[in-house]
Amino acid sequence: MMAASVLLIVICIPVLGYRISQLQLLVVKRSLVWAMALCSIVLADLIMFAQPAGLRMAAIIWVLLYAMKSVVYVESSSRDKRVLPVSHWITFHLWIGMRPYVFAKRKNKPYDDAGKYIRLGIVRLMIGLGLVALSWLVWQSAAQWNWNHRFSLIGTSCFLLMGLSFVGHFGILNILAGIWRYVGFDCQQLFRNPMMSRSLNEFWSRRWNLAFSEMTTLAVYRPLAGVFGKEGAAFASFLFSGILHELAITVPVRQGYGMPLLYFFIHGCCIAIERMLDKRGLSVSRIPWIGRAWTMLWLIFPVFLLFNRYFLTAIVWPIIGIY
Repeated sequence: MMAASVLLIVICIPVLGYRISQLQLLVVKRSLVWAMALCSIVLADLIMFAQPAGLRMAAIIWVLLYAMKSVVYVESSSRDKRVLPVSHWITFHLWIGMRPYVFAKRKNKPYDDAGKYIRLGIVRLMIGLGLVALSWLVWQSAAQWNWNHRFSLIGTSCFLLMGLSFVGHFGILNILAGIWRYVGFDCQQLFRNPMMSRSLNEFWSRRWNLAFSEMTTLAVYRPLAGVFGKEGAAFASFLFSGILHELAITVPVRQGYGMPLLYFFIHGCCIAIERMLDKRGLSVSRIPWIGRAWTMLWLIFPVFLLFNRYFLTAIVWPIIGIY
């Protein structure tokens, strides 16, 4: 019953979002689509209130993804004056990316690199499964040989989180992108060699989860840039990212509130510093190894705020039997 209720919300969101996008006044469209997004998330959380944290997280993320697609489409269609046919609007919701006009036109033949996307995704998927298996092995070995509990848990968590990322971010999403490219739609990699980033700005805007950066650019940065300026809008985008991660991470586990938001607040401050240094000709990316060290420092050092113990305990560790 609960699953059916969440599914009904997920079905209703694109219908309402498409209708809202056809209204004339932008201020009315923005107000309605954001209200729909907020109400949908609250309703999904209430429906799944008594369910395990993992199921609550899945429901909230699914509803949030579809709600933000409507927000993005309202902004895109108002700016570009382009309308997606209903069939392409539905197709847009079968891909995690946030560029609606990728589905505006379909090639008559597959993209030449579609097979490469799929093969690369399969390889990374297998690597991810191997890392998840390794995390289980490390934990079992730690228990058998009585290794230091704290360090064993840290090592296990590192392998497990990397494995899950390879499975989902670099594996499944690459395979899906390849399938869409085979069908004729220009879906692209959403995770592009993030370890090569020479600044946090490069990491977040051009390498890590481009669907998320597309979403914040269209839904937050552009509407606010004219009001608060580019710097203010960029910082607001990071705060918004923090709020979305609160919804996906802390709300399902009912603990750790504010920690993901603080993580993105720190990153917003660091990017402001990067831009200040750029203006003075002291870019952190000017010397590659310094830029990469700077980026990895701020990604890893406060990561316990993002993947906090409450989230790990309720959702991540149980995957390999740690309770």
